[in-house]
Amino acid sequence: MSPIGTIRVKIGTARRLPRRRKGAVLVLAAFLMVGMMAFLAYSIDGGYILTMKSELKRATDAAALAGAGSLIDGVDAAELQAFAFFSQNAVGSNALSQQPGWEDDLSGKLAEFRDSGRFKLLVGSWDPEGQADPRDMSDPTDPVDGRFHIFDPATDSQPSAIRVRATVPDVPTFFSSFFRRHRQTANGTEAVPIELAATSIARYQPRDIALVLDFSASMNDDSELKRIYEYGQSVRDIVEANLLQIYAELGSPTYGNMTFEPQYVSYSDTDWVKWALGLLRYENGRWVEEPYPYPSGSWDNYISYVKSSSYIYHAGYRRKYGYLTLINYWLEQKPTHAQTPDLWKVSAQPVTAVKNAVDVFMDYIREVDTDDKVGLVVYNSPSQNALVEHHLTDDFDVIEATVQQRQAGHYDNYTNIGAGIREGRIELDDNARVGAFKMIVLMTDGNANRPSSTSYARSYALQQAELAAEQRYPIVTISLGNAADTDLMQQIADLTGGVHFNIPGNGSVTDYRAALMEVFRQIADDRPLVLVK
Repeated sequence: MSPIGTIRVKIGTARRLPRRRKGAVLVLAAFLMVGMMAFLAYSIDGGYILTMKSELKRATDAAALAGAGSLIDGVDAAELQAFAFFSQNAVGSNALSQQPGWEDDLSGKLAEFRDSGRFKLLVGSWDPEGQADPRDMSDPTDPVDGRFHIFDPATDSQPSAIRVRATVPDVPTFFSSFFRRHRQTANGTEAVPIELAATSIARYQPRDIALVLDFSASMNDDSELKRIYEYGQSVRDIVEANLLQIYAELGSPTYGNMTFEPQYVSYSDTDWVKWALGLLRYENGRWVEEPYPYPSGSWDNYISYVKSSSYIYHAGYRRKYGYLTLINYWLEQKPTHAQTPDLWKVSAQPVTAVKNAVDVFMDYIREVDTDDKVGLVVYNSPSQNALVEHHLTDDFDVIEATVQQRQAGHYDNYTNIGAGIREGRIELDDNARVGAFKMIVLMTDGNANRPSSTSYARSYALQQAELAAEQRYPIVTISLGNAADTDLMQQIADLTGGVHFNIPGNGSVTDYRAALMEVFRQIADDRPLVLVK
């Protein structure tokens, strides 16, 4: 067969095929368009609802964090602060803060939102491993996580966590109102409103704090007559009154016929001076010396000190003997516990100001149940390094008791700031909790002079600060008094992302006692915040 014939057969066959019906695809497209429009409506409205839900959660997160940060000012202040931050976060492009003068009646707006159920705040505490509290079930429409325990002023300490719940009662939709769930009412059928709710809980993050304190011998200096030489006659009355107070705190002991006000004795011979003071007397045919009261030192050494000390000379007490110069001798020459063990009982300064400030610090930590722990390190030890007195603990009473029972130069006279940082860092490394905020509080009144020379001691302290920085342990530094190395303490704080507080004073503890307590209060109050839900 020829190719032409083949073509004719194929053409003829094609002409005999049935004719297609027009419009079938159009009908199918119409059905598909209806489904696509429904899907598009659901997609747009669903995306809008999800966006609003995300914005609402963001607003409650901000409110919870702001409120928790203001708990120290009271529950009412915390609630108002939480609502203020909630109002500044737009939900669905609407924010209360966009209204003119919105802050003028913030309390009234809060009451309006609270009454309508759109904003609800609870205060309490957060226990990650806690069990449900019956009080948490007081509102069955809003069940509270059992780990959040609602504050009860009759039995609980100050609240440490805030729970914020906010609702949007009727979320608007663009296309899918027809597809909303409906309900039957007395007036017919109505669409059920779409309601969104979000809950956030913020709390103070637990802290593990290494408290590193200077108990070097210089922590007695403000009670010594040397301050008269260093700062002039303006501090004389304060120093001498403090020495009289210390004498009374020691039980007003009597030795020979000495009085508190020193008396001039012209004798050069030490035995004659002791005889004049009633410390050496002739009894039953022999000379008897008054027993010296403490393990280290002697009457001979005290008398030599009063004769030769430049500080005694400049204070006007050369060759003047009495309890005033005797106590000054103990503070300056025999400060350690092994030498004069009773000095921890007295109000020597500035060590007593530090003790009182630590008490305030512990009281503030107790006031709010934030699950903090504190460890105590002193950079003063028999080896001239530092000593961990207590590992991290929530037994703040034992920390306070130990601090109170330490005296300036308790173990030795020197200032090893680097060793203090090192022991504080190791304590956090070994014993701090995984989820806690870890920090070091470092205090000194002087200059680093151990290990080795002062220059090396400073560089050693900075090396230890760098190691703390690598572990992300901020060091809050406190330099106390004019003799403190403020440059070093500022560098340590800067290296670690901490803060430096300088309390200079002018040789009189009354000038910085209140400031020192305020610093410790500020450290106690500056708690990190964390969202737990």
